[in-house]
Amino acid sequence: MEHTPAPYAPRAVYGYAMYIGSNLFFILYLIWSIVPDYILKDYLGLSYYPSKYWAIAIPVWALTALATFAFIIYPAMNLLMTPDIDDIRTITDNYAQSRKETTPGGVPPVFDIPITEVCRQLYLSEDIKVNYS
Repeated sequence: MEHTPAPYAPRAVYGYAMYIGSNLFFILYLIWSIVPDYILKDYLGLSYYPSKYWAIAIPVWALTALATFAFIIYPAMNLLMTPDIDDIRTITDNYAQSRKETTPGGVPPVFDIPITEVCRQLYLSEDIKVNYS
């Protein structure tokens, strides 16, 4: 079967089951975390359940893990995968368009600007800049 994001019958059934299951789990979580212990024991007959401490601890730990991943681990992974400024992959690739000569007064062709020129234009002071156009 082809992998496609378009809806089809099994995906709709699984999606609906996950929707119902997650809502049911959330309602049970709210009941467990909000309802006092004596009501859970006397009226519902539940004698063994986790401590109410976990009702707060698990979401806080999950959000801390998410924040750690989002603000530290994910950017660090991106920085590790980015090539250095002097790496050949930063300078050029197989699809780079080199600069070509044009007729005077004509429209200049599209070409890739060398990384050295970009750095000169962005980071050097005005008296050092050289115009390459």
